[in-house]
Amino acid sequence: MSSPLQNRFEQAFAEFEEQKTALSDFERKLAEDSLTVTAKNRAVTVTVNGQGDLMELKFPTNAYRTMAPAELSSLLVETIRTAREQARESTTELLQTFLPGGVSSYDMLNNPIDFEEIMGEALRTADRMFSGMPSQADRAEESR
Repeated sequence: MSSPLQNRFEQAFAEFEEQKTALSDFERKLAEDSLTVTAKNRAVTVTVNGQGDLMELKFPTNAYRTMAPAELSSLLVETIRTAREQARESTTELLQTFLPGGVSSYDMLNNPIDFEEIMGEALRTADRMFSGMPSQADRAEESR
């Protein structure tokens, strides 16, 4: 017969394993993802990976040969920017599927993350889950 504490531990470990698997899936999908954007005039095609890094640049037609340098440059910059924005949106949507409710992928991608605060909260939650008593992290914060 297992104790309530052991049951809690097994449940927490199972949840941890699920989150670890979800994170691995996210990393794999991000690594496999790519996005291709073609300029409106079809003079250039850009491919970026899931992180928005430029992977391939193609000129499917000879239209670029007749373009002024500034025009070609502007077209390249705009097409790359569009591809990166679309990749960022796709990554944000993918990330949101792995986050718990109430956590915004936009905030995670665009704001600094305080890992000490996150870890402190995780330790307090684990301590409460397993002991029902104030955690070391709670006691340390109270003494500040």
